[in-house]
Amino acid sequence: MISLPFALETALERQIAEDPEWQTGVEWGIPRTGHLEGPVKFHITDVLANIERQQPPSAAQERCALRLIALTHDAFKYRVDESRPKIGTNHHAYIARKFSERYIHDPALLDIIELHDEAYNSWRLGARKGRWQHAEERIDLLLERIGSSLPLYARFFLADSHTESKNQDPVTWFRDVLQRRGYTFPFWR
Repeated sequence: MISLPFALETALERQIAEDPEWQTGVEWGIPRTGHLEGPVKFHITDVLANIERQQPPSAAQERCALRLIALTHDAFKYRVDESRPKIGTNHHAYIARKFSERYIHDPALLDIIELHDEAYNSWRLGARKGRWQHAEERIDLLLERIGSSLPLYARFFLADSHTESKNQDPVTWFRDVLQRRGYTFPFWR
Protein backbone atom coordinates (compact mmCIF):
# COMPACT_ATOMS: atom_id res chain seq x y z
CA MET A 1 0.00 0.00 0.00
CA ILE A 2 1.23 3.49 -0.85
CA SER A 3 1.45 6.28 1.70
CA LEU A 4 -1.60 8.56 1.63
CA PRO A 5 -1.93 12.00 3.23
CA PHE A 6 -5.53 11.26 4.23
CA ALA A 7 -7.31 8.47 6.08
CA LEU A 8 -9.45 5.87 4.38
CA GLU A 9 -12.70 5.41 6.27
CA THR A 10 -14.64 2.53 4.78
CA ALA A 11 -14.04 -0.93 3.39
CA LEU A 12 -14.99 0.36 -0.08
CA GLU A 13 -12.51 3.22 0.15
CA ARG A 14 -9.79 0.76 1.17
CA GLN A 15 -10.73 -1.59 -1.68
CA ILE A 16 -10.43 1.24 -4.22
CA ALA A 17 -7.12 2.37 -2.70
CA GLU A 18 -5.67 -1.14 -2.97
CA ASP A 19 -6.14 -1.15 -6.74
CA PRO A 20 -2.73 -0.66 -8.45
CA GLU A 21 -4.29 1.48 -11.23
CA TRP A 22 -5.70 3.88 -8.64
CA GLN A 23 -2.39 3.94 -6.76
CA THR A 24 -0.50 4.86 -9.93
CA GLY A 25 -3.02 7.61 -10.61
CA VAL A 26 -2.87 9.27 -7.22
CA GLU A 27 0.92 9.30 -7.26
CA TRP A 28 0.92 10.96 -10.70
CA GLY A 29 1.34 14.68 -11.21
CA ILE A 30 3.69 17.60 -10.90
CA PRO A 31 2.74 21.15 -9.92
CA ARG A 32 0.73 22.66 -12.78
CA THR A 33 -1.93 25.29 -13.43
CA GLY A 34 -4.95 24.62 -11.24
CA HIS A 35 -3.05 21.92 -9.35
CA LEU A 36 -0.03 23.49 -7.72
CA GLU A 37 -0.08 20.69 -5.13
CA GLY A 38 1.45 18.25 -7.64
CA PRO A 39 0.48 14.58 -7.21
CA VAL A 40 -3.25 13.87 -7.36
CA LYS A 41 -3.27 12.46 -3.82
CA PHE A 42 -2.62 15.96 -2.45
CA HIS A 43 -5.52 17.38 -4.44
CA ILE A 44 -7.73 14.60 -3.05
CA THR A 45 -6.58 15.63 0.43
CA ASP A 46 -7.69 19.21 -0.23
CA VAL A 47 -11.05 18.10 -1.63
CA LEU A 48 -11.72 15.81 1.34
CA ALA A 49 -10.90 18.69 3.72
CA ASN A 50 -13.32 20.93 1.80
CA ILE A 51 -16.05 18.30 2.13
CA GLU A 52 -15.52 18.36 5.89
CA ARG A 53 -15.69 22.17 6.01
CA GLN A 54 -18.91 22.54 4.04
CA GLN A 55 -21.74 24.20 5.94
CA PRO A 56 -24.20 22.91 6.65
CA PRO A 57 -22.40 19.57 6.89
CA SER A 58 -23.45 16.78 4.55
CA ALA A 59 -25.62 13.98 5.87
CA ALA A 60 -23.65 10.79 6.54
CA GLN A 61 -24.72 9.03 3.32
CA GLU A 62 -24.02 12.13 1.22
CA ARG A 63 -20.61 12.56 2.89
CA CYS A 64 -19.70 8.96 1.99
CA ALA A 65 -20.77 9.58 -1.61
CA LEU A 66 -18.72 12.79 -1.82
CA ARG A 67 -15.66 10.97 -0.47
CA LEU A 68 -15.97 8.24 -3.13
CA ILE A 69 -16.23 10.86 -5.86
CA ALA A 70 -13.20 12.67 -4.43
CA LEU A 71 -11.10 9.50 -4.35
CA THR A 72 -11.61 8.72 -8.02
CA HIS A 73 -12.42 11.95 -9.88
CA ASP A 74 -8.87 12.94 -10.93
CA ALA A 75 -7.04 9.66 -10.35
CA PHE A 76 -6.87 8.77 -14.04
CA LYS A 77 -5.29 11.85 -15.55
CA TYR A 78 -2.20 9.73 -16.07
CA ARG A 79 -4.09 7.55 -18.57
CA VAL A 80 -5.00 10.42 -20.90
CA ASP A 81 -3.23 10.26 -24.27
CA GLU A 82 -1.76 13.77 -24.55
CA SER A 83 -1.37 13.37 -28.32
CA ARG A 84 -5.17 13.25 -28.75
CA PRO A 85 -7.96 15.66 -27.78
CA LYS A 86 -8.99 15.27 -24.13
CA ILE A 87 -12.59 14.41 -24.89
CA GLY A 88 -14.81 11.34 -24.84
CA THR A 89 -12.98 8.16 -23.98
CA ASN A 90 -9.71 10.11 -23.71
CA HIS A 91 -10.96 12.35 -20.89
CA HIS A 92 -9.74 11.60 -17.37
CA ALA A 93 -13.27 11.79 -15.97
CA TYR A 94 -14.58 9.19 -18.43
CA ILE A 95 -11.68 6.90 -17.55
CA ALA A 96 -12.36 7.49 -13.84
CA ARG A 97 -16.00 6.52 -14.34
CA LYS A 98 -15.04 3.30 -16.12
CA PHE A 99 -12.65 2.42 -13.30
CA SER A 100 -15.24 3.33 -10.66
CA GLU A 101 -17.84 1.04 -12.23
CA ARG A 102 -15.84 -1.86 -10.76
CA TYR A 103 -16.55 -0.63 -7.24
CA ILE A 104 -19.50 1.79 -7.31
CA HIS A 105 -22.90 0.74 -8.59
CA ASP A 106 -24.88 3.93 -8.08
CA PRO A 107 -25.51 5.50 -11.53
CA ALA A 108 -25.84 8.99 -10.02
CA LEU A 109 -22.37 8.81 -8.42
CA LEU A 110 -20.89 7.44 -11.62
CA ASP A 111 -22.45 10.30 -13.59
CA ILE A 112 -20.99 12.86 -11.18
CA ILE A 113 -17.54 11.28 -11.46
CA GLU A 114 -17.78 11.44 -15.25
CA LEU A 115 -19.23 14.96 -15.35
CA HIS A 116 -17.37 16.54 -12.44
CA ASP A 117 -15.57 19.04 -14.71
CA GLU A 118 -18.58 19.89 -16.89
CA ALA A 119 -19.48 23.12 -15.05
CA TYR A 120 -15.84 24.26 -15.33
CA ASN A 121 -15.61 23.20 -18.99
CA SER A 122 -18.83 25.09 -19.74
CA TRP A 123 -17.51 28.24 -18.07
CA ARG A 124 -14.25 27.86 -19.98
CA LEU A 125 -16.14 27.76 -23.28
CA GLY A 126 -17.63 31.14 -22.43
CA ALA A 127 -14.51 32.68 -20.92
CA ARG A 128 -12.08 31.62 -23.65
CA LYS A 129 -14.29 31.70 -26.72
CA GLY A 130 -17.05 34.12 -25.72
CA ARG A 131 -19.66 31.43 -26.36
CA TRP A 132 -21.71 32.10 -23.23
CA GLN A 133 -25.01 30.96 -24.73
CA HIS A 134 -23.47 27.62 -25.67
CA ALA A 135 -21.90 27.42 -22.20
CA GLU A 136 -25.34 27.78 -20.60
CA GLU A 137 -26.82 25.22 -23.01
CA ARG A 138 -24.17 22.77 -21.81
CA ILE A 139 -25.22 23.50 -18.23
CA ASP A 140 -28.82 22.75 -19.20
CA LEU A 141 -27.71 19.38 -20.59
CA LEU A 142 -25.76 18.72 -17.39
CA LEU A 143 -28.81 19.55 -15.27
CA GLU A 144 -30.96 17.27 -17.38
CA ARG A 145 -28.54 14.38 -17.03
CA ILE A 146 -27.86 14.64 -13.30
CA GLY A 147 -31.44 15.54 -12.37
CA SER A 148 -32.13 15.21 -8.67
CA SER A 149 -28.40 14.67 -7.99
CA LEU A 150 -27.72 18.37 -8.59
CA PRO A 151 -27.20 19.21 -4.88
CA LEU A 152 -24.58 16.43 -4.62
CA TYR A 153 -22.95 17.60 -7.86
CA ALA A 154 -22.89 21.20 -6.60
CA ARG A 155 -21.37 20.17 -3.25
CA PHE A 156 -18.65 18.24 -5.05
CA PHE A 157 -18.00 21.02 -7.55
CA LEU A 158 -17.48 23.43 -4.65
CA ALA A 159 -15.20 21.03 -2.76
CA ASP A 160 -13.17 20.38 -5.92
CA SER A 161 -12.97 24.07 -6.86
CA HIS A 162 -12.15 25.68 -3.54
CA THR A 163 -8.49 24.78 -3.56
CA GLU A 164 -5.61 27.21 -3.35
CA SER A 165 -4.62 27.21 -7.01
CA LYS A 166 -8.02 27.18 -8.70
CA ASN A 167 -9.71 30.18 -10.27
CA GLN A 168 -13.00 30.97 -8.52
CA ASP A 169 -14.64 32.59 -11.58
CA PRO A 170 -16.15 29.26 -12.73
CA VAL A 171 -17.71 28.79 -9.27
CA THR A 172 -19.31 32.23 -9.32
CA TRP A 173 -20.56 31.77 -12.88
CA PHE A 174 -22.05 28.32 -12.18
CA ARG A 175 -23.79 29.59 -9.04
CA ASP A 176 -25.24 32.52 -10.99
CA VAL A 177 -26.45 30.26 -13.81
CA LEU A 178 -28.13 27.96 -11.28
CA GLN A 179 -29.74 30.88 -9.48
CA ARG A 180 -31.18 32.19 -12.76
CA ARG A 181 -32.73 28.74 -13.22
CA GLY A 182 -34.27 28.83 -9.74
CA TYR A 183 -31.79 26.66 -7.84
CA THR A 184 -30.38 27.80 -4.51
CA PHE A 185 -28.39 25.81 -1.99
CA PRO A 186 -27.80 26.62 1.68
CA PHE A 187 -24.17 25.49 1.42
CA TRP A 188 -23.32 27.88 -1.42
CA ARG A 189 -22.09 31.28 -0.32
